Amino acid sequence: MTLRLKINARAFLIVALIVTVGLSGFIFINKLVDFPVYYAAGRSLLGGRVDLYASDFALGPVMDYRYPPFFLFIFIPLWLLPYKLAAYLWYLLSVMQTAGCVWTLQRLCPSRKSSKLVWLVTLLVTAQYFVMILHYGNAHLLAITLMFAAFYFVAEQKNQAAAVAMALAITIKLTPILILPYFALKRKWRLLGFVAIWIVVLNLLPATYFGWTTNAQLLSTWYGHVIASQEFHEANGPINLSLKGQLRRYLSEVDYAQRVDGDVRYPAVNLAAFPAERVEQTALVLSALIFLGALALIWWFSGKSPPPEADSQSTTFDVRHKMRATGQTCAPSRYGVELGLMICLMLLVGPLTSKIYFIALLWPVYALAEFGFACAGTAARLARRVVIAAAVINSVLPLLPGRSVQRWLLVAGVDFLMTALLLGVLVYVLIAQARAIQPRSAALRTPAP
Repeated sequence: MTLRLKINARAFLIVALIVTVGLSGFIFINKLVDFPVYYAAGRSLLGGRVDLYASDFALGPVMDYRYPPFFLFIFIPLWLLPYKLAAYLWYLLSVMQTAGCVWTLQRLCPSRKSSKLVWLVTLLVTAQYFVMILHYGNAHLLAITLMFAAFYFVAEQKNQAAAVAMALAITIKLTPILILPYFALKRKWRLLGFVAIWIVVLNLLPATYFGWTTNAQLLSTWYGHVIASQEFHEANGPINLSLKGQLRRYLSEVDYAQRVDGDVRYPAVNLAAFPAERVEQTALVLSALIFLGALALIWWFSGKSPPPEADSQSTTFDVRHKMRATGQTCAPSRYGVELGLMICLMLLVGPLTSKIYFIALLWPVYALAEFGFACAGTAARLARRVVIAAAVINSVLPLLPGRSVQRWLLVAGVDFLMTALLLGVLVYVLIAQARAIQPRSAALRTPAP
């Protein structure tokens, strides 16, 4: 009887969740921000235009099309549909991508008694970002889902699948390219070779629609419009929460009056008034030093690691899967911690990071929560306290009333500061893991008398 009640309760919860998700879609599609840009660009394409990066190709110079030709080409079937239907399908796709991110993390970690608490804390930290990206309908969610999928396939030693997923992520949103140096450190040359090949293939694929010459011109225009020249969109787009944008607001005066869409009511938070050019140069140097320093740290401790079979914190996916099946537990993998560190780096040192990009924190927060709640010691206590504090902050601050308050929190960089804190804790955990491994590794290598 009890078993039947549990089954009925679970079935009821699943049905309730499906109904809630389905009905919520009708609310979200009425207030989408970025998907209308994609749809307008797609309709222009179907109308015969191929000047993808013209200011009037989508919805104006601020809400213009900024992705490579591949994105618009691959979703042509969606642009053929009426807007409401296309928007609802995009919303359902976004929900499936969110579920895919969660599923990936669950598959990469064994189940344990603390898993519910781990997921509660993780979702409290990241829920606002996922709600926001569902509201925006931004394609960044697709890129992050593909990136997580690539991490999963790497753990399963499926290089081709991992390469396709990572190449798709990079082709849609360039920022995941900052993860590739990590795989170079791990000497995943075969994987990186496949990624390079697939990036070329994916970007040449639209030539079947545009023609080779036009496609090449479009790629060149995209590079100049989006990569080489970012000043206009950085000034008029979402607030930049990368190290570059944050230092710009902290150390120089930002003239929000130059925003052409009239969205100018952002408070000044600068503590100094240095020239903007000098601040941006300083940010570039600091970003490079932080990125290279983190890579050096990962490389240093990778060289001090024992063989995988001697290290329970570096277990492969297959071993962790067997442990889950037998009910055993193990410490969170260092692979997860290192990739969490790389994701925080991607958010901090990237040239342009908007608030919705922080959905990627799902991975590092989950890795820290797993470590904090599953392990003992100083590093675990610190990780546990930090993720709990982050959960409280990200649950309370979005509820504070007043648009002016929320805008102050945005420009003050609460999300940036939290990511920087998570990065610091991940570095500390990585060091603690390496120190814990070394004595066991030495013991394993010492021959018995």
